Amino acid sequence: MRVRPGIVLAVVAVLVVALAVVAALVSSGGDRPALDTTTPEGVVQLYVRDLFNDDVEAAAQYLDPASNCADSLSDIYISDTARVAVIDTETDGDTATVELQIEEGSGLEGSWSHSENFTLRRDASTWLITGEPWPLYECR
Repeated sequence: MRVRPGIVLAVVAVLVVALAVVAALVSSGGDRPALDTTTPEGVVQLYVRDLFNDDVEAAAQYLDPASNCADSLSDIYISDTARVAVIDTETDGDTATVELQIEEGSGLEGSWSHSENFTLRRDASTWLITGEPWPLYECR
């Protein structure tokens, strides 16, 4: 039985397209939830996202101006391999606490994880991070 080259090419093309679709679905990792400034966990995640993106000006907008921490953000270091997950959120009226689990490091240096708590206060329709939030441990 002789197989025509056109049929072989068509089968190979279909397989390539199917593999491309599977790769696209796997790499998308599912839908990520929208981060919302009207929720305490949304504000904390936006703050941390901006820090990871080296955008300290954007991160500073989530800090309570009374904390005087915005100027200290330029002095921080965050591992570019860190991963963050919200563990718990507790809200009591106009205050909230958000607990994050942060895993840093990889490769030869190993990895370590730590839990960080963020305290927030409601300010009109948004939340502001108060105190000295991670990765700050002292504000100017």
